[in-house]
Amino acid sequence: MRQRPHELPLLTTDRLQLRQMQDEDASALYTIYGDPEVMRYASDEPFADPDTVRTMLDSVAQLLAAGASLEWAVVETANDQLVGTCGLHSFDEAANSAEVGCLLARVAWGRGFMGEALTAICDYARSLDIARLRADIDSANERSIRLFRRLGFVHRHDTYYELCL
Repeated sequence: MRQRPHELPLLTTDRLQLRQMQDEDASALYTIYGDPEVMRYASDEPFADPDTVRTMLDSVAQLLAAGASLEWAVVETANDQLVGTCGLHSFDEAANSAEVGCLLARVAWGRGFMGEALTAICDYARSLDIARLRADIDSANERSIRLFRRLGFVHRHDTYYELCL
């Protein structure tokens, strides 16, 4: 595994731009992280108030600076609307692996955005010489399971799905 960057690269797809989160994204991020339906299967509870987004943005910046986490804002280029987040974290040097995670605003569900974003993330992970990606997916989250399987992830045990790069 190559050294992780301390600056987030801009990733682009046909319809999306994956870029660093900015203070100006706070309202859109709160719409995502404060939505109980979006957060239903997430490891965190929905954000109770917009101030929590500021704390999250600070944490994202600190983890990036430390090389511990890479978290992108997923932006629809047609209207410059932030529709989700996607990232790599829990890097394991010994196993040459990382965990991938994502959230998508409810208004963007069913449009193929997260599959497109995750494909870009997987390609970027390959450029870092990461050999394996893991996704921790709640067994009741059928939509995410279908998405990750479509991307080539294989169920390994409990809630983990893996993709060999």
